[in-house]
Amino acid sequence: MNRFKPALLASSLFCAVVAPVYAQDQADSVFNEAALAQFSAQHALDLLNQLPTFVLTEGSNERGLSGASSNVLIDGIVPLSKSDSIETLLRQLPTNQIAGLELYTGQHPFSQLSEYTQIVNILIKDQGTSLDWRAELHSQHSDHELSEAMVSMQTHHADWHHSASVKWVNNHAYSSGELMQYTDVQSDQVANSEREHFAEREQGVQLALISRTPLHNGTLQLNASAQQTDWLTRYRWTPALPAPVNGTKDIEQVDEYELGFDWQRQTATDWQMQLTGLARREQSDLSIQEWFGQSAAQTTFEQREHAREQVLRLAYSDPSHDLQPSIGIEGSYNSVSADTRHADEAENSKVTETRFEPFVAASWQVAPQWQLSGKLALEQATLKSGHNGAQSQQHRLLKPQLKLGYDLSADSQLTFSALHQVEQLDFGLFQSSQSSGFARTQNGSTQLKPMQYTELMLTWQYARADWFEFTLSPFYQWQQDIHEYQVQNNGNGAIVNAGRARYFGLDTEWSINTRFLLSDSRVELSYAWRDARFADPLSGPRPITELTPHELIIGFRRDQARLSWGFEAFLPTRFREYYHDEILTERANTELSAFVQTQIGGGLSLTVELDTLNNARYQYHRAIYETDRSSSLQSREQLSESIKPKLSVTLSGNL
Repeated sequence: MNRFKPALLASSLFCAVVAPVYAQDQADSVFNEAALAQFSAQHALDLLNQLPTFVLTEGSNERGLSGASSNVLIDGIVPLSKSDSIETLLRQLPTNQIAGLELYTGQHPFSQLSEYTQIVNILIKDQGTSLDWRAELHSQHSDHELSEAMVSMQTHHADWHHSASVKWVNNHAYSSGELMQYTDVQSDQVANSEREHFAEREQGVQLALISRTPLHNGTLQLNASAQQTDWLTRYRWTPALPAPVNGTKDIEQVDEYELGFDWQRQTATDWQMQLTGLARREQSDLSIQEWFGQSAAQTTFEQREHAREQVLRLAYSDPSHDLQPSIGIEGSYNSVSADTRHADEAENSKVTETRFEPFVAASWQVAPQWQLSGKLALEQATLKSGHNGAQSQQHRLLKPQLKLGYDLSADSQLTFSALHQVEQLDFGLFQSSQSSGFARTQNGSTQLKPMQYTELMLTWQYARADWFEFTLSPFYQWQQDIHEYQVQNNGNGAIVNAGRARYFGLDTEWSINTRFLLSDSRVELSYAWRDARFADPLSGPRPITELTPHELIIGFRRDQARLSWGFEAFLPTRFREYYHDEILTERANTELSAFVQTQIGGGLSLTVELDTLNNARYQYHRAIYETDRSSSLQSREQLSESIKPKLSVTLSGNL
């Protein structure tokens, strides 16, 4: 059961957030066009996946530009996509447009990206007219069809360079399972059971245009995109006893439009000026229908949502100065309104936020082996929610950030970082929502503050030439105003501020050269550990909600110029959510996947991927309490779900 809808596949819009600043530090590894030819890859994401121990990360981009950066740059500029994830954006950048990669580990010259210890800068070719295409076919269950098709074109006209793309998506997902209900919590006797069949379909189209031209002492880039996506999610439950079949159907349509610009200018005093703007509109219509037996479907939940965003950011930087200073300010206005109808009740909600954030950043090479960098931002925001903005709150928060790097040797680096951060509020928490899969309704919050945390992190990177590489990052957070579920007056739950928590964990990546077994091969390990301490007023100390204690991925791959292949094993995980009257535990068993990627010739590339080749299995355990989690256990439910293998075949080329 796909409980978490994937992010919408959207436009290739990107605006620059950071001016190109790589004047002092040299990259730790440089891959020119000849070196890239040794990789078997279709797009930029394939290339980054083949860099040992490199982890692609992306900041939150709910609103504004200040938190939307990733640890990937394109020609020295941080790409921004308000609708796409960075992975989607990189998938849309064919390798034949890439001139090289620059990899920075530990110390790097990008002072405004000081929160990252790993940076990759993708260099783009300056080429003439070209046409690239990609087609992807999926086979799962009994469906075999084209799931994605994309065409992109790059061309020059006068002083302008244009990049246009069209993408069509048609994705499907299926699963089946058995739901067992236990009314006697002391017994394993099943009171009722049902067979569940889940299907989800995503269909959409997107258009995007990026135009860039050189100006006197600068450049100008214009961006435009439009997309429409339709979702259809369907559950069907078949009782074990002779009884009518019942089910639900979620129908959602999302329309989104974006316009952006980026103007960069070099001043006479070596300072670089950058002005970035973005305007975005989105409308979504959701309808949830329920049906029982032969009766007509009844609409039980409807919601129409409108979202708008306008952002303007001005920044100045001097990359040639010893301190590489950067100073600027960002202002944004966001609004989300929703009309909701549920159980013959109508609800109108609106949330607006006006935010200003001045910032200053710098980086200092203290000594040949030491580098100190920092950033200080002041976030000032006014948030209004409820009918006619009846609930209003303001906050003014300092967000300091400091990073100290030390080169232990040519092969080893230590980085210590300390920061105070404010998480962006999810405006969706102010609106009512309904989960069809678990028949759960959540109220919208009436007043909610953003969660804050202070974090300490130590990162150790070590590379033993031709043997192994690893990155080890323990961290500790002191969180306040955390978000947890609590009961409301009507008996439904809602997200509220629940006080303080301590959150800590460890991330590590390993790449082990196995050339003694097979040439050009390596084993990759990725492990994440998370834990937390929160004083729950209902049940006492526990971890925070939505926490996965352990994640371990083991992979083996062989990368050659014309052929790459490998497989991955995702070991079992556990995910837990704490509602006011329920504890939901999701367990995933071991999943296996494999891929083969090859260059056919004539500019054609072929990738074959097999996901969940061992039939993915999930278990959802619901412990339901009488009134809340401080009372007695009332009943239990267990859903055992399986997902059949999925075969993907992707063919790409250029003309």
